[in-house]
Formats: sequence, C-alpha cells, structure tokens
Amino acid sequence: MAQLRICRAHQLETAELRRRVESLAAKLVARYGGAYRWQGDLMRYQRSGDIDAEIHCAASELRLEVVLGPLASFLRGTIERELHSALDRHLQVSAKD
Repeated sequence: MAQLRICRAHQLETAELRRRVESLAAKLVARYGGAYRWQGDLMRYQRSGDIDAEIHCAASELRLEVVLGPLASFLRGTIERELHSALDRHLQVSAKD
C-alpha cells in the first residue's frame, strides 16, 4: 500500500477552511463514490478497499494523509497530482476572500 502526505499553509478562518474542505469532500464523493465524515477538525474520507484519507484542519496548516489500497497504488502519481491541483483550487484566496 502506498501513502501520500501533503501539507499546505493557509490563511483562512477555521469556518471558511472547513467549508472549503467540505466542498472538496462532496466533489470527491460525487465523482468517485465513497463517504466522508467529520470528527472535530478532522475530516475522514473512505472509499471501500481503495482509499482512506484524513484531512487535518489546523489554524494555519492543512495536512492531508492518504493510504492507497493495492489497485489505487498503481495510480499513485496521477492521484497525487490531482490532490495537489484540488488543494490549489480549494485553498486559493481570491480578492473577495
């Protein structure tokens, strides 16, 4: 099994960070299936047998930890690129933020 760890600094308020992580999780479920749930400031996403992920939402940092199952491990590079791209889009601070 492969593991991925991605950390990103951010300047978002806690509520806004959670809203953006929630949006990202909902898109993952809509596109790939699986389910997510919150446990305090930790969001867990799981797709049976394939992917287990945790997003830790801290005051100035977001940490994503992913464990890929045997089949998903073959796509590690693609998955990692997609995760970086999704975090770039969802954590981006626009002029209206």
